Amino acid sequence: MPDDELCEAALLELAAIERGASTVKLTSGDPLIGDVHFHSSNGWTFVVFSDGGEWDYIHRVSSPSGEELKVWPDAAKSGSSCMLKLSNYRPPAGQSKTIWRFMD
Repeated sequence: MPDDELCEAALLELAAIERGASTVKLTSGDPLIGDVHFHSSNGWTFVVFSDGGEWDYIHRVSSPSGEELKVWPDAAKSGSSCMLKLSNYRPPAGQSKTIWRFMD
């Protein structure tokens, strides 16, 4: 799947998580600092970089089929509008703590 399609599919999965149509489980890492790995009930993996217990940015996304998309904060500058949305994604108010287990 091309990166743009993978990016769009990842955004759709994040929207499903926001609606409660998909759930996430912490699989490794410490929500206080560094890369934190989450697996969704639909088979997606999201690696989120935590800075002092706060959601900083999505670092990497893997689809259920294993395709991987690396997301760096600067990647959006030369990437698509979808990549910009993904690199700037933050959960809605309160969900960062209740769904993703971050402190903010």
